[in-house]
Amino acid sequence: MSQHRIDTEELPYLPEKIPKKEYLGIQGFLSLDMRVGEILEVEQFPEMKKPSYKIKVNFGPVIGILWTSAQVTNYSRGELIGRKVVGAINLGDKTLPKGFLSQFLILGALESDGTVQLLQVPYNTLIGSIIS
Repeated sequence: MSQHRIDTEELPYLPEKIPKKEYLGIQGFLSLDMRVGEILEVEQFPEMKKPSYKIKVNFGPVIGILWTSAQVTNYSRGELIGRKVVGAINLGDKTLPKGFLSQFLILGALESDGTVQLLQVPYNTLIGSIIS
């Protein structure tokens, strides 16, 4: 399932429909750089096939500001701006329509129908904090 889809009829992401993934080992997990960031800007991204936003996130003094695109339009732009999120920042860049460069993956849980619930980060967590 490389790209999720929203389907309120088939409920493709019911937990009982998703098999357990292959063993990765601790080194696989530790090689993933996940950090806390704060959303600064949210823009519509109408060029995408599925409803999406362009999201600008500040990951603190070491990483800085990165952009991503995410199918999280179940949140309003106002709900997202200022929110702290978790991002996987070392997966490589991906070029999207109109040359937009997605620089990280924002993390969330897929609901049964494919909508995304962003991971909750306590308000006092410092931006740039590493996820362990």
